[in-house]
Amino acid sequence: MAVFLYPLYTLCHLLLLVWIISLYADSHQFGLLVLVAITTAIAYDNLIISLGQMIGTGNVLLRLSQPRFFCHVVLTPLSVIAAFSFCLQTQLVWAIQPFMITLISLITIALIAAEILTYYKEFEPTAENFQGTLRYTNSAYKTAPIPSIVTTIIVGILGFFLWKQFESYWLMSSSIVMVIGGAMPQKVAGPLICAGGEVILILGFCLTASQIQSFI
Repeated sequence: MAVFLYPLYTLCHLLLLVWIISLYADSHQFGLLVLVAITTAIAYDNLIISLGQMIGTGNVLLRLSQPRFFCHVVLTPLSVIAAFSFCLQTQLVWAIQPFMITLISLITIALIAAEILTYYKEFEPTAENFQGTLRYTNSAYKTAPIPSIVTTIIVGILGFFLWKQFESYWLMSSSIVMVIGGAMPQKVAGPLICAGGEVILILGFCLTASQIQSFI
């Protein structure tokens, strides 16, 4: 199943990327520019996994996989900034306070640092076959992806405030789906559910941005 789903995920992210660029062209909203970088990285991640068997085990696939590792660690926490930018765009009273802007920035930096320290504490790239796909993973990284889960929870909380004050529930709902998918043990669900959750989350961002732009 994975051999078919990862190319589909790649296509979905590329289509969402086009949508995000078009939304940014209309609003020049900073959060959407951040979302362009995040979505580009996720699309690349899924593309390399899709092509893994064709490339084969070795230095080429390993080198192509390095940006996958790095972008996941550095860019994933930036989704907090993207979500918070929607709160600023809709002029939520608590969000426009200088203290909150500083706090969200510090939280994002802390999450990036936590991602780097946990993921790269020990780095052992290992080729892994999964349902017809081939990828490199960090076999030394055996703990739950706590920083990523915390990031998605914060995005969901920000989505909750957008729902309560702006009646936009897309971001909160997609975050819940992502948290559930990301929290499932790999041995139970494999990486497919988490990858599918990323599609839903980015879609939630797009629908939220579109809804905000239609009202502002």
